[in-house]
Amino acid sequence: MKYPLFKIHIPKDEALREMGKVIDSGFINEGEQVAELNEKLSKFLKISNLVLTNSGTSALTLALKIAGVSVGDEVISISMTCIATNTPILSLGAKIVWADIDPATGSIDPNELRKLINAKTKAIMFVAWAGNPCALDGLKRIGSEHGIPLIQDAAHAFGAEFGGKPISDFADFTCFSFQAIKHFTTGDGGAIVCKRESDYLLARKLKWFGYDRDSVKDSKGEWKGQRWDADIAPGEIGYKFNMNNLAASIGLVQMKYIDGIIESHRENAEYISKALGSLSSFTLLNLPKEARSSHWVFTLLFNGIVEKRNLLLESLNRRGIGAGLVHLPNHTYSVFSSFHRELAGTSEFAERQISLPCGWWLTQEDCKSMCQEIVEIATGI
Repeated sequence: MKYPLFKIHIPKDEALREMGKVIDSGFINEGEQVAELNEKLSKFLKISNLVLTNSGTSALTLALKIAGVSVGDEVISISMTCIATNTPILSLGAKIVWADIDPATGSIDPNELRKLINAKTKAIMFVAWAGNPCALDGLKRIGSEHGIPLIQDAAHAFGAEFGGKPISDFADFTCFSFQAIKHFTTGDGGAIVCKRESDYLLARKLKWFGYDRDSVKDSKGEWKGQRWDADIAPGEIGYKFNMNNLAASIGLVQMKYIDGIIESHRENAEYISKALGSLSSFTLLNLPKEARSSHWVFTLLFNGIVEKRNLLLESLNRRGIGAGLVHLPNHTYSVFSSFHRELAGTSEFAERQISLPCGWWLTQEDCKSMCQEIVEIATGI
């Protein structure tokens, strides 16, 4: 692809040096590098109560577990997302109640939530599609009114803000993914941010079988001494979800560049928005005025039938433009067939969505050339 949809940012020589230090130390599991990365990420994201994990999926599983989700419970979630958002619900034996999305935004429709909430509802999950924050103030209000935890899948939204605040300020749990193609990567990894201190302390336990290893480390993540007599309490049996030092060492290199990476995504998205926003072939997503997207990709809507949308994608790909759909609606997968519900907004969005590259690897001249080709193809279909 001339303009790929995704591209990793790992300065090889620096990453190899940092990984070499870990290997030379003889301690490759969770230690000094993980502790340092936790501190740097917390400062960058302007948050506290952050726990690093081995994947975004693990972070979502922890959030559901801490929210009390178990067999027979219901979790309200959306279908228009990566399958990793919803498979953790099934792994805990719970049921999914699909909430529709607003086809103009790609985000959960707050107006739908009140009619879906019942006595079995244990959590509400939602997604910041393409890095675009939802109407977080409205969602927070609904969660507070009903006493139901909000779980925000922010896999696309590293560094996004709402009303000048970190998006994690509005949810009980916010989960990030540091998988290979995200803004910030540790090769694979993730993080959970907990609003309440008690949830944060439980997350520290659950990511390591139910034992809080952090309690026996100093501020640098080094052991203060072995403790083999620590108890694991009933109901706190956990997982092997911790991040390791090798992954964290890659993240520490990434931290040197993350401001420029996110800013490049935003600048390129702004250019594409101006270049394509006035075309009759497309409609831009209608984001809340308080939202500041991190623009993982640039999603817009095609104004035509799905067959022509697909022809457009094929034509763009043939010219080396990495346009795609990113994710398909989860409710179309047979694994979720028992939770079937008509989702008109989701179906409309799915048939119109197109995601374009807007990442750090594109110069403004690249964006200009790409948009010119898009205009040429779109007007000819």
